[in-house]
Amino acid sequence: MKFNGQVSSFDDNALYWELHIPIPPAVFEKLLKEAKDKRVICTLNGDFSFHCAMLPKVTFHYILLNREISKKLNLHLNDDVKVELVKDESKYGMPLSEEMEEVFFSDPDGSDLFHQLTPGKQRTLIHVINKYKSSQLRIEKSFVILEHLKNRKGVLDFKGLNEDFKNFKNKF
Repeated sequence: MKFNGQVSSFDDNALYWELHIPIPPAVFEKLLKEAKDKRVICTLNGDFSFHCAMLPKVTFHYILLNREISKKLNLHLNDDVKVELVKDESKYGMPLSEEMEEVFFSDPDGSDLFHQLTPGKQRTLIHVINKYKSSQLRIEKSFVILEHLKNRKGVLDFKGLNEDFKNFKNKF
C-alpha cells in the first residue's frame, strides 16, 4: 500500500520517540487484514526500506522513525515522504544475520531455547546482533546469547545478558 505521508512529532514526547509518520486509517485497516501481527516493511521515498511495526497511539497508528533513519534520509519535522508498506513475510520480522543463523545451526539446544522466546524478545536479540558491523563480533555475541539462555534454562534476563557480554569480553 502506498501513500503520501508527512513526518510528524508527538506533542507529549515523554514516552515516545519524536519523529513518526501517521498511517491513514484506510491504509492501516487494509494492511491489518494482511499483516495481523502489524509487522511490515516500510519503503520511504522509493529507495530506503526497513522492517518495522505499525504502532498504536490513542487515535491512530504510525511508523516510528528512529534517529538513524531520520539522519540517513535527512528527514525533518513536516517533511513530505512517499511511503510504501507491505506485509513483512520474514520469519522474525527483521533480517537474521548469516552469523547468527550459523550459530543456531551449530548449537541446536541454544537455538531451541531462543525459538521458545516471544517473537518480540527474538527480534530484540536479533537487533542486538545486527548492530555489530564485525562478523566476528556477531558470531561471539550470538554464542553468548545462546549460552545465556542455556545457563538460565531459557529465561532471558537482559541485565544478566549484559554481564555475560562483559564477562566474555574480559576473558579474551
